[in-house]
Amino acid sequence: MASLREIFDGLSKARDPSVDWMELVRDLEAPIALRLPPCAFSMRWAEKADLLAIDAMQGFVKEIEALETGLERGDRCLLLERHGAICAFAWVTFRDVRLSLWHTLRLPPGFAYLVYIHVEPEYRRRGVATCLLGCLMLSLRESGCRRLVSGMYGDWESSIRLHVKCGFRICRRYTERRILRFFPYPPKVTELEE
Repeated sequence: MASLREIFDGLSKARDPSVDWMELVRDLEAPIALRLPPCAFSMRWAEKADLLAIDAMQGFVKEIEALETGLERGDRCLLLERHGAICAFAWVTFRDVRLSLWHTLRLPPGFAYLVYIHVEPEYRRRGVATCLLGCLMLSLRESGCRRLVSGMYGDWESSIRLHVKCGFRICRRYTERRILRFFPYPPKVTELEE
């Protein structure tokens, strides 16, 4: 007789692969190549006064209070600026991250999670994201981090290319499933080589 888990597995359907969540990891103890973009940028860590501009750049996905709380709890945000305007940013946290109803990413000491990386449209496809991510990884390594974890949906092709180019390896894939197309069911987790 089939177990209840086997019955639910049989009733569940994997959704469109574009909703697969991929977890990538970068070993910060490995060599980090720094590629400079064709135009000059200044770089600095974000402060509370920068949060409105950062939030606007990402389409007001989070409330400013949540970003302020993140900075107060130790999150870091590296900014690239040109002529006094923020052109790109990368936000990392060192705390556990709730990714979904079914999954909380636990970060051991020495690990960081890349929450956001954003480049303004006029600076895309010019090496800015590669430079920003490289600078962030070097800074994290200097502060004692050993691994940088990132996550994204399976159809974010340009983000996947950026991460792989910067030395990340896909280590885990979460395939969302639903029972009878309506009821959420724990995702299928596929461990991949790191």
